[in-house]
Amino acid sequence: MPPEEHARQERFARFRRWKQVLRFLPRRAALHRYPFIGRFAEAARKRSFLWSFKAPQLRPAFYAGSILAVMPVMGVQLPAAFVLALLLRANFMVLGGLQFISNPVTAAPLYFTTYEVGRAIITWSGFGQSVAVEEEPELDLVATTRHHEQLEPAKPDAPPDGELNWGRRIGTVINALVIGGAIVGTLLGALLDLTWRLLAERIGPVHLHLRRGSRSTEPTGPPQ
Repeated sequence: MPPEEHARQERFARFRRWKQVLRFLPRRAALHRYPFIGRFAEAARKRSFLWSFKAPQLRPAFYAGSILAVMPVMGVQLPAAFVLALLLRANFMVLGGLQFISNPVTAAPLYFTTYEVGRAIITWSGFGQSVAVEEEPELDLVATTRHHEQLEPAKPDAPPDGELNWGRRIGTVINALVIGGAIVGTLLGALLDLTWRLLAERIGPVHLHLRRGSRSTEPTGPPQ
């Protein structure tokens, strides 16, 4: 097979593979079909950086998209991804496509993982705990309570201790999800970035070699 024909078939095969992948991502031609962001479809199509697959647009899309995908913000991820893509001048197809990692099927194991990672970080460092609850000896607690009851009248508007504890626990859970999501998302973004770099280093020179080989080196002779 001539080098030119081989290069053309390789290019078409790669193009078909990319089309299979890109059909699951927010595309420029179909952006108007998405709720909320469809209102800005015309303006988004004019911004070429949202659709560029160059390194300055891909790398922030990997990291920002991965972190946003594992954050507990299901339902508003795609609009948030669109805003982040505009602010970071990142590829919206990649940044928005990563949001489909978290869906009703994967949400439970994904958020459980980020929570466990965040809880371990909070337990180890103490950072992110809503309010530190320290256990006190029972006798001292009773004595202190009686002392305050004798000196101050009861406050009817003060919430019960149970509600305070639940509020603290919910705050700590949210902090654990955010901290764990930031860590897991950063690691996922680094993995995607590394994979893309390795593929670019392997496929890039081969593609350049095929393009150069497809050019005919035979003299064409003087013009007729």
